[in-house]
Amino acid sequence: MHSTPFDHLPLKNPGKPELTSVANFLFWIIRGQKRVLATGTFFGVSNLLSLAILPGVLGHGIQAIADDDQKSLRKWVLVTLLVGGTQAFTGIMRHRRAISNWMSCATRLQQLISDKAISLGADLPRLVSTGEVSAINSNDVERVSGAFDLIPRLIGAFVSFFFVAILLIKSSPTLGIMVIIGVPLMSLLIAPIIKPLQSRESIQREKLSRSSNLASDTVAGLRILRGIGGEASFLARFRIASQEVRAAAVRTAKMRSLLEGMQIILPGALIVGVIWAGGSLVARGDLKVGELLAFYGYSSFLMVPLQIMTESAQRITSAVVAARRVIRLLSVENLHTWGNAQAPNISGELKDSISGISIAAGEFVGIVCDDALTADDICDRLGGYLDAEQVFIANASLQSFTRESIRSAIFSQEKEPAILSGTINSHFDVPATKRLSIDESLTAASAMDILDSLDGDGYSAEVVERGRTLSGGQRQRLSLARSLYVDAPILILDDPTSAVDAHTEARIAARLREVRNHQTTIIFTTSPLILDHTDRVILLINGHVKNTGTHQNLLTADNTYRDLVVRGE
Repeated sequence: MHSTPFDHLPLKNPGKPELTSVANFLFWIIRGQKRVLATGTFFGVSNLLSLAILPGVLGHGIQAIADDDQKSLRKWVLVTLLVGGTQAFTGIMRHRRAISNWMSCATRLQQLISDKAISLGADLPRLVSTGEVSAINSNDVERVSGAFDLIPRLIGAFVSFFFVAILLIKSSPTLGIMVIIGVPLMSLLIAPIIKPLQSRESIQREKLSRSSNLASDTVAGLRILRGIGGEASFLARFRIASQEVRAAAVRTAKMRSLLEGMQIILPGALIVGVIWAGGSLVARGDLKVGELLAFYGYSSFLMVPLQIMTESAQRITSAVVAARRVIRLLSVENLHTWGNAQAPNISGELKDSISGISIAAGEFVGIVCDDALTADDICDRLGGYLDAEQVFIANASLQSFTRESIRSAIFSQEKEPAILSGTINSHFDVPATKRLSIDESLTAASAMDILDSLDGDGYSAEVVERGRTLSGGQRQRLSLARSLYVDAPILILDDPTSAVDAHTEARIAARLREVRNHQTTIIFTTSPLILDHTDRVILLINGHVKNTGTHQNLLTADNTYRDLVVRGE
């Protein structure tokens, strides 16, 4: 089988990055792909050296023509062909290695970001916005990788530049000194631009991230915005954010255009000076015609390494700004640190010390809360996502267990669970006890009709991103079926039937209790159809337990409960 430079991608292990500083982070990437960088640098240096010596070779050939020396002319023609062939071959290989460098770096960083997202799990949206993660994973990763694409050319530029400078000094100390003094002066003139460019790029990236996040939120909530007539307000906010991005981009472009202008003017001025000095030497008879043409070629060649150096300054500036953002994302820590890997004792009571909720093993419990946001927080607590030290199972704090052991015991379905693109089968490709089949899970969630509504054959039917082709009720029922299929010992459902019609909700309510088979089930809801099938209902007011009892008892004994559940009907 034919091998390619990318056979090693994706990496089996992207490694543990150095996040103490941008320099350490970039050097860590260099160490991880040093072989590709070394071979790329070899071809980069060889390519530019071949280009650097070509003017001298051509100068010797032209001098042979001027001297009518046929033997010397044939020799220099062969040398020219050899140098040209070397330049072409090394140029191709350098480009291949440059792409390999870019791909290796980009893949490594994207794997690190993916691993970080998996590690953070449900904490990710609480710590980092979706727009920022998306911007870092695409734009910032590309900018960091772009710097590694340039390294072989940059090293080749330095080597070839000093090689030509030595040739010039040997032929004419005056010209050589002009070059050696001129380049540091150009660097000093360019240096003051780098810091402001870096600052402006950083501001632009931040504004772009906020704008992307606002756009993502607006698109996700478009249906709600249309319902409440809020499109104009959000459109105005996005217009302001996009104009801020535009203004920041213009400020950055002004500084970048200044840098690019100096990239042409300064090397051009140096070349004019070198050619003028060389012409003066020819006029005095100190240089031959062939040497003059060689000097002209060397002077023209100097544009190449100088342009690479100034381009590198711009690329490295962008890479440093982007690397800071990547480091910031990779440095994000979980909201909590977790204890040992001991599995929780699921036969004990589950208690929330903040709200006063206490649920016995095997109970089918409904929780009614007077505030939806408070209900969301309590749902996160019981699931072990927030304030885990305040939640106990069999008198042991959830904080004392690893995240993996908690997830094996407690499964919490949020109010708006994610529906990913893929087949129906892929949505059930999750760790599960396999006690229930996919058919049984879909039936319990009254979701079998979804198979008929999609294009495809049964479980191979495709669900588009976020389930856009499904109704709100279908998305909710598909998510519920997936949660039931996991068959966790403790299942927490946050308002799982809010978008479902009453007839379908009644069927789900009747099936839920049966399919859970005496496993602990906690449902946050105000639906009387669901609550009527529970063993017990807990009423929460202001985040604390106010009353508990069966649905029917609370209807007659607690006016607050009745108002929340039946709304005066």
